[in-house]
Amino acid sequence: MFLNCGFGEPLSAVDLELVRSLGFSGIRQNVPTAGRAAELVDNVLDAGLSAIFIVPVEDEGACQAVAHAVAERAVGRGLAHQAVLEVGNEEDLRAKRWAKDPTGWAALVRDVASIAWGHGGSALRVVSGGVSSVSRTALGWLARSRVREIPVAIGYHQYRSTPPGEPLDGYDSRGAEFEALRAAAAGRDLWCTESGWHTAPRSSGWGPFKRTWAYTDEQVLDFMTAEAVMNARAGALCFVQYQLADGPTASDQDCFGIRTFHGAMKRSSLVAHRLNGMEAP
Repeated sequence: MFLNCGFGEPLSAVDLELVRSLGFSGIRQNVPTAGRAAELVDNVLDAGLSAIFIVPVEDEGACQAVAHAVAERAVGRGLAHQAVLEVGNEEDLRAKRWAKDPTGWAALVRDVASIAWGHGGSALRVVSGGVSSVSRTALGWLARSRVREIPVAIGYHQYRSTPPGEPLDGYDSRGAEFEALRAAAAGRDLWCTESGWHTAPRSSGWGPFKRTWAYTDEQVLDFMTAEAVMNARAGALCFVQYQLADGPTASDQDCFGIRTFHGAMKRSSLVAHRLNGMEAP
């Protein structure tokens, strides 16, 4: 199990040790430019952790340069087996460059795969950038990209506002969701590169029946544990929890962390320990 953290900045020794102590085998980290690649690769691999390095895809030249830089550093360190290149992130979303050109994005996935294999052969793994969800719309975009024709793992994200047992709109069950995902991936390995629930206030109902509520830290711990197990049983080879730390506000985007903005650990930090059958630190 991996933890999403870093966002293009190296982690402190304290944070790296925290990640390890919580039972995570690695992190998922952005690599914004080729010039930052060596620093970010060394930061994680020196700590003995594995890493999914997200390659930016807004510009083709920059994408290829980052892929070369990450692959060269990981292979040169003899640590290609600890590194994974993920090509983009939620490129199916409307505001992203490749939303209307899924095959253009898939061409970049092919480029990165060729670069990775040229440096490290099969030891350096590649995963297509996770689509934003397993909704019918997102999986339709994924299928149209034809990325499944490239021998890479297929990335996807699992987010929902309901408990994990409830399917997304358009599906009768979670089983039907996974069937649709496997059909879109056409036999390729599956990697869930983001999943999480936030603890920010939510609203439901209307008028006099409107109420504000939030999932508790304990609920998020239970949800994340169940989601990880469900994805593994459906064939996912990797599961990434989102994310290390809350932001400074009470908005939904700032409340996915396994610790608060001020540094207190949340119950959701114990998901990997539960899955590994380990004692809590």
